[in-house]
Amino acid sequence: MIYRIAQYRKTEDFTNDRWDVSSLGEEALAKIFRVTHSDHLGDTYPVTEEQATKLAVLTDLTFDLDTYEYFLEPTAD
Repeated sequence: MIYRIAQYRKTEDFTNDRWDVSSLGEEALAKIFRVTHSDHLGDTYPVTEEQATKLAVLTDLTFDLDTYEYFLEPTAD
């Protein structure tokens, strides 16, 4: 699986950008998104403020939650 964080402007339906966060690993992402089993990370998950804070530390990404919505979007590789 490839795990990307997608950024959507709150007023639009298309993505502005995507960042590959696969290097964090399934176990770390499952822990951040509170998924009980890492092999269940197949859905799209909205990124909360708490999750954005954790992801920012691990990835050096900057999250602007006032302007954008973010989602973890897993895709088959």
